[in-house]
Amino acid sequence: MFVTSDTIDLKRISRFQKFEWREHLLGGVSVYGTAWRGYEADARFLLESAKRCGLLDEIEYAGYVRPGDRSTRPLRAKSFERLARGELAGAKDADGLLFRGHRDAEGAYSRSTLFGGETSGRGARIRGVNGSFPAPDYPYQVFNGSFVFPLADEPIKKGAELLRLSVEILGAEYGYFFVRDDLCAPCQYVHGMGTGLDHGPLNRAESDDIGYWGILVGEGRLWTAKQPLFRDLFQVNLLSERHTSAPIEGLGYLHEWILAQPGRGWLEDVGPGRFLWTLTDAEMVDVRPILNEAGALFSCRERVYRDLLQGAADAQRLFDEQKVNWAPWVSDARLDYPGRFSS
Repeated sequence: MFVTSDTIDLKRISRFQKFEWREHLLGGVSVYGTAWRGYEADARFLLESAKRCGLLDEIEYAGYVRPGDRSTRPLRAKSFERLARGELAGAKDADGLLFRGHRDAEGAYSRSTLFGGETSGRGARIRGVNGSFPAPDYPYQVFNGSFVFPLADEPIKKGAELLRLSVEILGAEYGYFFVRDDLCAPCQYVHGMGTGLDHGPLNRAESDDIGYWGILVGEGRLWTAKQPLFRDLFQVNLLSERHTSAPIEGLGYLHEWILAQPGRGWLEDVGPGRFLWTLTDAEMVDVRPILNEAGALFSCRERVYRDLLQGAADAQRLFDEQKVNWAPWVSDARLDYPGRFSS
């Protein structure tokens, strides 16, 4: 299993922050597309995701955002069914939704874990000094959504189930399933917000990657890059015709390359032009560097794979490096990511 936050020494960080950390893993899916179906579809996706994860009764916070709003308008969680049916007059033009809950958890930073989902159908927007504004002449009505849940039995199957659901309800065209410790803020991770846990170089590099990905998605450049672009390679990845109809430099068409020989994962047809690409840890070790060399990965930092014998040793080496290579935080306001994408 690949945990996105395994390269960060959370036990050391928790001692510095004066609490006794215990691991609380959460799984999540993040999905994206180019043809937003409206807030009712978004609400149905969040509701159904909560039901399938057995979390509906634990959802406490709900809300929606309308164009021009600077904050989320609160809504009773029990009213979300009406929202999904389009029966709330005040939310008729909503373009963002929130659906969250929390669970007590000993050893978590806030003594609880946060889960649930968010969606946004605001379209591509350019960041400016005084906020953001719609990208001019942008050809798609882009959207994104996410749902995070406490890890339980067979998390990979659950992640794949939610990705299939995103295709059915939202028409999602790209997505992935990830696992992340609660201290590393999974609900922020999906929206391009870094944690700033400490001043170490590895955490800074991760926070930079998270932030630059958020900018790329927000400005719509995920869909205008010259070739298919992945945030990274995850254990379960949602593909669409965007990934199979355009060749990747040096590899050709992705689906043909995956099927050309064993050891490159397997594909599952989940709808018109949609596939789930699932890999084992061992397969990711082999495939990920190839995709990165071809320029298909937005981020490709060093990893720890828990299902491989070398995983524990890799984690310890990275933790030891963090103790030695601590460096002060230096703000970096770059809005590009060298060599990774273009518009």
